[in-house]
Amino acid sequence: MHPTVQAKAQAELNALLGPKPTRLPTFADRAQLPYISLIVEEAQRWHPVAPMGLPHRTDKEDSVAGYRIPKDALLLPAIWWFTRDEAVYHDPESFLPERFEEPYNEPLATQVTFGFGRRRCPGYLFADASLFLIIAQSLAVFDIKPGVDDEGREVELTHGFQAGVIGRPTPFEVRLLPRSDEHEKLITSTVEKHGWKESGAAEIRNMMTGRT
Repeated sequence: MHPTVQAKAQAELNALLGPKPTRLPTFADRAQLPYISLIVEEAQRWHPVAPMGLPHRTDKEDSVAGYRIPKDALLLPAIWWFTRDEAVYHDPESFLPERFEEPYNEPLATQVTFGFGRRRCPGYLFADASLFLIIAQSLAVFDIKPGVDDEGREVELTHGFQAGVIGRPTPFEVRLLPRSDEHEKLITSTVEKHGWKESGAAEIRNMMTGRT
């Protein structure tokens, strides 16, 4: 959906790895890939995994900004609203990694997307690192393009949320194409070195839809 973002990220990867890379980027390269780190932040703002956060129960009566919160109240932080607040994020529906830099300096989405205080997601560092590696390594070797219809024309991609506690995207089709012959060789050599096996995606999908 955002080819200019993809191109800018790949230019950053080319500067680090060269046009004929012999390795994939690693977490140790993160400091040299600042734009991809911004993509990681913007992806979590633009499509938070838990749009309504996780529910918490109060163990005593309290008040916040003049609002009474009774004991045993169930509270859900509206993460989607926080990340779409136009008073905080300009043009919030647009995917703009640059919003976290000058001149905007908008707050990092991960200040809210992983929760708050002592109840913050304990795996947030692992999740953030995993997202960085997935994005960096995928863009290092693949061009990600829209899928095509029966007549070979690229389909229009749209962004949406499916109903549920987890922010699953609405269905979409894309093509993963090796960026060049050299990148295809790196893909092949990586598979030969590390092997691969089918993921558990089918089982997870069945659990999400209530099938066995």
